[in-house]
Amino acid sequence: MRRRRDSLAREKPRLEIVPMIDIMMFLLVFFVMIVLRMIPDSGVTLSLPGASTAQPLPHTQVVIVIDAQGNLHVKDQVMSSDALETYLQGVKAGNDTDVIIAGDKGTRLQQLMNVMDLTRKAGITNIGIATNNQGS
Repeated sequence: MRRRRDSLAREKPRLEIVPMIDIMMFLLVFFVMIVLRMIPDSGVTLSLPGASTAQPLPHTQVVIVIDAQGNLHVKDQVMSSDALETYLQGVKAGNDTDVIIAGDKGTRLQQLMNVMDLTRKAGITNIGIATNNQGS
């Protein structure tokens, strides 16, 4: 009986910290990757027009970018007007969809109106225009 008690007393529980550090590092990596996916994924640089009454908009499902050359970009893909309309109809599919149109300062008003028309034809009415806030 004494021998059993001594063997139990000698084996103290150990807390292995290395596996916990590994788990924390994996959680950190996953958190960083998820946060990076939340940032708008357009790699097109724009010089947005300014407005003193600009308001922050909630995160939207679709961001349409019109660059200085008039090209349409959605999720890092250049699209034609027809492809954009088809894409928007597929995204809409009975759900409420928010669209933000980000046009370069040099974008013609007619190009902006054409994109807004395509968006409305797809059945989307929640449309915002991206601007820089110039303050008052």
